Amino acid sequence: MKPNNNMKEHILDIAINLITHNGIKNTSLSDISKAAGISKGTLYYHYSSKDDLIFDIADVHLNIITDAVLECVKNIEKNSSKDELINLILRKIATIGSTGRIHMYLLCEAITGNDSLRERIKVKYIQWRTTLQDEIYKNLSESIDEAEAFSFLLISIVDGLVVQSILKTEKLPYEKIASFLVSKWI
Repeated sequence: MKPNNNMKEHILDIAINLITHNGIKNTSLSDISKAAGISKGTLYYHYSSKDDLIFDIADVHLNIITDAVLECVKNIEKNSSKDELINLILRKIATIGSTGRIHMYLLCEAITGNDSLRERIKVKYIQWRTTLQDEIYKNLSESIDEAEAFSFLLISIVDGLVVQSILKTEKLPYEKIASFLVSKWI
């Protein structure tokens, strides 16, 4: 790997850490350059604006979640039960919970006016949902309409669970949630 890529990765790691703890609005490029032990000029060499840095952070984060979703669906077998599918998805999402704070900060940034970021996130959400829909339909569902509705429901549940996990409201009972969903999904 080239030294410039190592520096860019270093900047990204520092920025993700700072933003995870302080939020996007409360983290400046000056804070990042100071924490990274580099000059502002070096930071600007790699990122001409805070938005450029946020886009790279979003790409890294969204790829982590995309990989997790794809790993879930590639592990679905034709004979999997609905209970197994839901448990698999919820457990996998639980393992990426450490990225929950950055996910919420990115969503807030997108919702409150960063249109370019909103578009990037929108594209990923559609990709996640349609991937889930296709696998649900292929392996577990009798109709495409049922698979579509269930894929929307699962993405919404996961978003809600991420919020609850960040707030640390209480220990999340993933298996109970999965069992309930299966018992109601007819």
